[in-house]
Amino acid sequence: MKKYILAFGLVIIVIFSIMLTGCSHTKEDENKVMQFLNEVYGKESYIVQKDSKHKHHYLVKLKQYSELEFTVTVSHQPFTSPYIWSDFNEVFSEHAIKKFKASKDLGADKLEYLDPEFIYSTKVSSLKELKISYDKLVNFIDFISEKYPIIVDTGLLDIRLNVSGITLKGDVESETKYFDICKAKNRKLTIKSYEEIYNELASKIKTQSQSSKGLVFKASTGRAFSLGGDTFEDCLYKGLKPKDFDAKKLKKIILKPGEMSDIYTFESTDNYHDVNIKLQAKNLTSSPCSLYDAIIVKADITGSKTISIGSTSIELEFDKRREWIDPYKALKISPPKTNEELKKGVSYKNIRVRFEKYNYWEGIKKVTLTSEQ
Repeated sequence: MKKYILAFGLVIIVIFSIMLTGCSHTKEDENKVMQFLNEVYGKESYIVQKDSKHKHHYLVKLKQYSELEFTVTVSHQPFTSPYIWSDFNEVFSEHAIKKFKASKDLGADKLEYLDPEFIYSTKVSSLKELKISYDKLVNFIDFISEKYPIIVDTGLLDIRLNVSGITLKGDVESETKYFDICKAKNRKLTIKSYEEIYNELASKIKTQSQSSKGLVFKASTGRAFSLGGDTFEDCLYKGLKPKDFDAKKLKKIILKPGEMSDIYTFESTDNYHDVNIKLQAKNLTSSPCSLYDAIIVKADITGSKTISIGSTSIELEFDKRREWIDPYKALKISPPKTNEELKKGVSYKNIRVRFEKYNYWEGIKKVTLTSEQ
């Protein structure tokens, strides 16, 4: 019983101490708030008053922007040092966006503030259309600089451009591209020019339409491949590096209709993922074509810890600490039963799949995927 009384007493003491500490912070917090306002916005540049609803909050108006009011307080959290909290960023950013949208038509583009940066999102089908959206974004930067320079002075005008609708070589579908367009530091702006964006994208634009017959697969490093959909050139943009061959020299290789290419190996670019992907392409057209335009129809994957085939993710490494599912079972297909299946793989959708196990321990040594088109 004495132990419970002692524990209860300690709890009361702690609570009482916290209450006293909170009371003692009032004047100290007020000084911290004033110091913060003076350092960030300048002395006599603001009007401040206590929030009648929240006694530890201060309502602030900058004299240059008297129509806007934001909150400042000192936050006290357990086990951390007190710090200044303010909603200045949200108040000024959202207000500036609202005013800009009222005067400019963004069309289908989207502009928003997601702490800690502005996000401008656009969906375009060409670099020419992207230029139109880029110019609108620059108009917003000019608008902020003229009407709300405080946003620049406080280092708040960081802007990211999200671009969708443009498919690049290496993409298996339209993917969103991200560009840091504007950075604010030391009261100055650094703006990425449209020419920089154009030069980055122009040579990577996918010129061939993506085949709907391709089946997507992905190893534990690099990007996703579309077997039966990607061209050989697409594979040069998958985040892997050519092994023992010069990619530029291959561009001159011409394949006859129906001809298979040599086998080319791509490997991971870091020492932590010892993954090799051997690829073979085929000219699926009725005319001679460059190796770059041939479609990949076979892939051997070794060294990968996992592989995704379609929407199914498969563990290739055996780990006795958790249940390991046989890859064929994961795909809901039967293991090889005939000599042909043992050699060529088991049919799965529009490809054949073959998993080769290690000889002396559990796990998958190699995965072979072959297009049946």
